Amino acid sequence: MVAPSVVPERTAAAPGRSGCPSTGVILVAAPAAKTNDKSKSLEFALAQIDKQFGKNTVMRLGDEVREPMKFIPTGSTALDVALGIGGLPRGRVVEIYGPESSGKTTVALHAVANAQKAGGIAAFIDAEHALDPEYAKKLGVDTDALLVSQPDTGEQALEIADMLVRSGALDIIVIDSVAALVPRAEIEGEMGDSHVGLQARLMSQALRKMTGALNTAGTTAIFINQLREKIGVMFGSPETTTGGKALKFYASVRLDVRRIETLKDGNEPVGNRTRVKVVKNKCLAAGSRIFDPVAGRFHRIEDVVEQRLPIHVMAADKAGQLHPAPVIGWFEQGEQDVVNVIVKGGRRLTVTPDHRILTEAGWREAGALIPGDRVALPRQFGGFGDAMPVTIDQARMLGYLVGDGYVGGKTPITLICLAEDVQRDAARIAADHGCDPHPLHGGQVAFSHRPGVKNGLLALTRAAGIYGKLAWEKTVPPQLLAMDAHEELVGNFLVGLLETDGHVSSEVTGAIRVGFTTTSEQLAHQVSWLLLRARIASSVRRYDPTQKRPSVVAGREIRSTRDCFEVRIAGMDNVAAFTALIPVVGPRSAKLLEEIDRYDGRRRGSQQGYLPQGVKAEVLAYLRRRGVTVREAAAIVGASANDIKGGMGQVLGASRLRRDRVSALAEALNDEFLQTLLNEELVFASVMAVEPAGRAQTYDVEVEELHNLVAEGVVVHNCSPPFKQAEFDILYGVGISREGGLIDMGVEHGFIRKSGAWYTYEGDQLGQGKENARTFLRDNPDLGDEIERKIKEKLGIGQPKADGADAAVPAEAKVDF
Repeated sequence: MVAPSVVPERTAAAPGRSGCPSTGVILVAAPAAKTNDKSKSLEFALAQIDKQFGKNTVMRLGDEVREPMKFIPTGSTALDVALGIGGLPRGRVVEIYGPESSGKTTVALHAVANAQKAGGIAAFIDAEHALDPEYAKKLGVDTDALLVSQPDTGEQALEIADMLVRSGALDIIVIDSVAALVPRAEIEGEMGDSHVGLQARLMSQALRKMTGALNTAGTTAIFINQLREKIGVMFGSPETTTGGKALKFYASVRLDVRRIETLKDGNEPVGNRTRVKVVKNKCLAAGSRIFDPVAGRFHRIEDVVEQRLPIHVMAADKAGQLHPAPVIGWFEQGEQDVVNVIVKGGRRLTVTPDHRILTEAGWREAGALIPGDRVALPRQFGGFGDAMPVTIDQARMLGYLVGDGYVGGKTPITLICLAEDVQRDAARIAADHGCDPHPLHGGQVAFSHRPGVKNGLLALTRAAGIYGKLAWEKTVPPQLLAMDAHEELVGNFLVGLLETDGHVSSEVTGAIRVGFTTTSEQLAHQVSWLLLRARIASSVRRYDPTQKRPSVVAGREIRSTRDCFEVRIAGMDNVAAFTALIPVVGPRSAKLLEEIDRYDGRRRGSQQGYLPQGVKAEVLAYLRRRGVTVREAAAIVGASANDIKGGMGQVLGASRLRRDRVSALAEALNDEFLQTLLNEELVFASVMAVEPAGRAQTYDVEVEELHNLVAEGVVVHNCSPPFKQAEFDILYGVGISREGGLIDMGVEHGFIRKSGAWYTYEGDQLGQGKENARTFLRDNPDLGDEIERKIKEKLGIGQPKADGADAAVPAEAKVDF
């Protein structure tokens, strides 16, 4: 018989014990008789471990261990809800900043009071030497138990804070304020001495040392900060916080506190209405491109933020429909660690690891993605209208000139394309616009103004915004980017590009691929946008032309020295849709039509042709409930249906449902549910890799209402998740009004009914006017506790998970400080 062994189980070590590491081992001992020798050996081993790693590194599950608080309430129910977990997180850095007299210290002292009420120990580093003990006592702080230090220098303050945190005994520590952490060199120096960056370096060093200890001890560190104004700021907010950039990156939560109005009882001020915005650092890296569907231009995220550009972005709603949404907030978040998310098709998104990306399984953090996960991409956006701001011939001519024309302004407009069919077509259009063709050396053709006739070609290029632009400066004419532009105009512009700067080639599998190559990055992304409006998926790739074979034009090798951008269309469904969009006017469009006829139906399509994997079970269950049989579905789908022996799933598309087959069912059955699924404007593509990308400058924007956007062709959440705001009352001599916050939240969530000036809870009148209702709740704390509990239960905030009723009662704090 083999005696049961002792099995080690990894777990987090309990904070609040001196020298305890962040992780430890708990021994789960199976019940068995132990000999004295075994007991002595085990006790000796445990003693050695305690000596080397700290007391209670290893402990028995039966030993009493204090369960740490997961959060510290702020005293405002609205702010606890906005924070998402019920309060300030344990073991993290929190920054509270705002203008003078906005309520920063009041918020911090309420957190101290709540930590003390739960049995914790609090410390206050009063670098400003301005703490008012009487005011703190009125807020509920146990000033007799509060540890207070009034240091002389910034180094002394941060060293004291570090030593207190490393003791493992503190629950919360407040440093008030960062601006008052004056370096020793500045204190001991002369007036007028310059100490550039000294405080920023001090803060950076201190935070590097403290963050690990804070996490180990489970101590919340609150840094109160002040606002300054940068001089000479032309774009963006001039406001900045003191102490350099380190604090905003080490802080897990940043609270922007603002006083928004004065509360009055009659004509006498009694307090302030305060708004707190919860700011977090989940960002896009510099260089990330976002598209403005209203202006029809791509922007880099750093340009949008630094210049505070009032652009629109593409944003997805819950039904998978894309809409233009305005950017209403701009935030520079400095340098952070980032990862590259590489998506099949060539897309590469660089974000912070905690940035959320839309997948088939919902929103996932970038750092948690693995190869094979499928992320959301736009499938279509907007479509076309019936506006004809230019003629069809003019649209095609613009395509020729944007793709392979010289419109620099110093010489006549020149077409470099050598294809005879294209030259004849361009000459005919130019003749209709007052210009005659003149052959040039090397087969090129120039269009010169015919005397006595208006130069319509010159007027056309100027109206299109391409006159005087060199190749790398060209863009799609705004008339064709307009949302109401006719589809035929766009098709003729694109065929002009294909015949001049395009190519038709084969992939390794033998499938057809269409592409455009240009030195204008803006043009490449705008063409991809036009294709998206036609439900044609494409990707844009940058490449170095010096690493590829040069082009040969008229017997001469031509090699570009600028980076090139290739718009690539792959997948037979996309290539076929593109072929249907454009007319045949030259050798490349004719070749494309020929290849399509040859390969039609024999090659695999792109991801555009499939519904998301997650809807398959839902669709099959729906068809069963509706009574649609496999034979009926196969008959509706037609010859493309798979073998009915495989069931409905096989008929509609093996592993994933094919759009064309489900579309046939929806049309035949006139089914609204199926049509809604087909109308979704998103498609999902596989993640190929997620790789660390070092550190990069990062930026945030806030998108109105929908709180997401398309960046680098991928649907991502607000660069910061929707900024949550909380409003509450701060009364003079009282602090945060808990009762006022309960009234506001109770009315918002339907627990308290407001009729005129009266507030009513479950049929009982709380009072007429907010002040009377506030007084009633203050006099009846049990009722306030009941309302708070209902609000938090509804929102799932701050409720401990326990089986028994007594589990919610925290054990008495046992600390030895």
